Amino acid sequence: MIQRYLLFCGLACSSFTYAQTTLYVAPNGTASNPGTSITSPTTLANAISSVTAGGTIYLRGGNYALSSTIVIADNNNGTAAANKNIVAYNNEVPVLDFSSQSVADANRGIVLDGDYWHITGITISGAGDNGMLLSGNGNTLEKCIFTKNHDTGLQLSRYKTANATLSTWPMNNLVLNCEAFDNQDPGNENADGFAAKLTCGTGNTFRGCISHHNIDDGWDFYAKDETGPIGPVTLEGCVAYSNGQLSTGSTSGSGDKNGFKLGGSGIAVNHIVRRCIAFNNGHHGFTDNDNPGNIIVTNNTSYNNAESNFNFRTGSTATFTNNLSYLAGSSDKYNGTQTGNTNVWWANSQSTNSGSLVVSSADFASLTPAVTKNTDGSPNTGNFLSLASGSVMINAGATATGITYSGSAPDIGAKEYASTTTTPTPATYTLTTTATPTTGGSITRSSDSAVYTAGTTVTLTATPASGYTFTGWSGGITSTASSVQVTITANLAVTASFTVITTGNGNTLRIDDAATSTSGYCGADGSRQNTYAGADGGYYINLSNSASKGINYYISVPAAGSYTLQWRYAHGTSSGSTVARLLVNGSTAVTAINFPVTGSWSSWATTTAITVALPAGVSSIRLETTEAKEFANIDWMEVTGNTPVAYSCTTASAKTIAQVVDNSLVAESTDNNIALQLFPNPATTSATVGFTNRKAGHIAAYLYNTAGQLVQMLANKDFPQGYNQVPFSCQYLTAGMYFIRLEGNAIKASLSFIKQ
Repeated sequence: MIQRYLLFCGLACSSFTYAQTTLYVAPNGTASNPGTSITSPTTLANAISSVTAGGTIYLRGGNYALSSTIVIADNNNGTAAANKNIVAYNNEVPVLDFSSQSVADANRGIVLDGDYWHITGITISGAGDNGMLLSGNGNTLEKCIFTKNHDTGLQLSRYKTANATLSTWPMNNLVLNCEAFDNQDPGNENADGFAAKLTCGTGNTFRGCISHHNIDDGWDFYAKDETGPIGPVTLEGCVAYSNGQLSTGSTSGSGDKNGFKLGGSGIAVNHIVRRCIAFNNGHHGFTDNDNPGNIIVTNNTSYNNAESNFNFRTGSTATFTNNLSYLAGSSDKYNGTQTGNTNVWWANSQSTNSGSLVVSSADFASLTPAVTKNTDGSPNTGNFLSLASGSVMINAGATATGITYSGSAPDIGAKEYASTTTTPTPATYTLTTTATPTTGGSITRSSDSAVYTAGTTVTLTATPASGYTFTGWSGGITSTASSVQVTITANLAVTASFTVITTGNGNTLRIDDAATSTSGYCGADGSRQNTYAGADGGYYINLSNSASKGINYYISVPAAGSYTLQWRYAHGTSSGSTVARLLVNGSTAVTAINFPVTGSWSSWATTTAITVALPAGVSSIRLETTEAKEFANIDWMEVTGNTPVAYSCTTASAKTIAQVVDNSLVAESTDNNIALQLFPNPATTSATVGFTNRKAGHIAAYLYNTAGQLVQMLANKDFPQGYNQVPFSCQYLTAGMYFIRLEGNAIKASLSFIKQ
């Protein structure tokens, strides 16, 4: 016992992890410091692993010399109501310097794969690839700077290649008042300032950000055929300038050099771009880049870009409202739909709309580039590209979603008259959810909030109560899938409908997982987790990715007959559907129960109901994997029929050994298929179960105490015909009597065992 304690302390006490709400980190912080006061700062890695939801990590100013990627894992999450925070202390300037990293795809500065983090005021520089890969959900990056990294400064894409569908990619992230500049890859063709591309989910927003002097594009929303469409991204009040060259003046012929590149590969994605400015970029200001989707392009200004200010080519279905183009290397292309005469394009060396309006330099307060930042980090362009008093573009626009204005109508262009900022106030809406009947089930939402910013994507999951089944959504959504996504663009009311399960004279028993074996749920060969949202009660069972791993249940029925079983599960794997088998009282009752992919690990479904014959009285039921591959997470099992009830695991286990006498074999079948022995017996540190299996088949071996409680599953797999052995350790068992029990091929055999 003393040895076990010392081993535990040696492993656990040396790591110095503390569950704290406030932690301090400094360039001279050490892992041995707890970080609980400003005078004993710890390391950033320590703080990230220790901070609790709602807590804050304060970073002192200075240079942090880092050589390894910092990964915030997908199980390290805050909540919508209590983010985990990383904040520059007292407006100091912490610089995370990864310049000692070699240039390689895997050498990012930070990988943010967790959910609900809010990071404010840090600079990430010199990473061997992205400064940050943002792959989690519901995160906010504010007033952060990404510079001199060897690929895109900040990229929103998946981290794990197993996340193969849109619903598993990063979603509902806000990048607020951040800056990216001087990012350059070795090939001079990939490093953008910001990117949301390839494998980016829904509901992501860039607001008030500045991207300049990056070797490729300011923003890149590229999609490709292999992975399909990304989610729509919203750009609000952002500025892109001088991309395609670095601040030193060096440039390359390889980069695309656009301000805002909004697609790729002919894949339609309906992005939203409003009140943004592009100027002095090495190619186009705004380009669809072969995105034929309905991009909403509203109140943007593009000036003096090397090619077109706006380049939306044939096939575009974009919608243009109140946009302003002045001076460019080539005429604009604006295929799509225009709102009246509200757009001013550069064509044939002049700026004009489809009516009689002609724009000249006199319409601007200044054409001298100037970009600074307000105290909140948002861009301040002063008088640059502001409308001059008396300009024909004042009050000449049309009202549009997300656009606020001060006159009788919106002005044309990104900046309202006399304004120095372009960042709009985003619209917010409510989402009301109702379960009917109220006793029929529950609705969870991710993310959960009282109000939502326009464009936010919310996942709704309906979970039926025991004895009910989910029948569908109505109101703002029409679907029969239990988990759906909705993008909030207006106040929305949604109803989930549930129906009572009726099966003749039967009823339905639901058995959920529990922290310990209780009644009905009797343990599993895996772990009980709550990483992914939507499980009934918050928890589910994650079986290991191996064959012959399962979940054990005990139920009792009053009469023999047919009963139906089904399971609620989530299966977000990219490797396709998996199957399990069902064992009833140790024998295979169903060889293959299908668990199709649900789209993500937070999307829940129920299996097709199966029918099995149960004898009167108590039965053990085991759902068991049959192949070594990633299996579904299991939420609960439902049994429907003639009044099934959950049965005590302890009582059931005790009954299985009731006939055992000291060291004698009790064979409970006339077919003596299993001959059982144990040696040595008594034993002190280890023992071996030996048995002769007269025909090949699946056998489970259990170790019980005298109270009938399951202590350990010794084996649970297929054994060949002939003599087999199952060694096991008993070193840490308390001295006393135990029982070994074998079940398989409709045979049950037990013997007693003495631990000395």
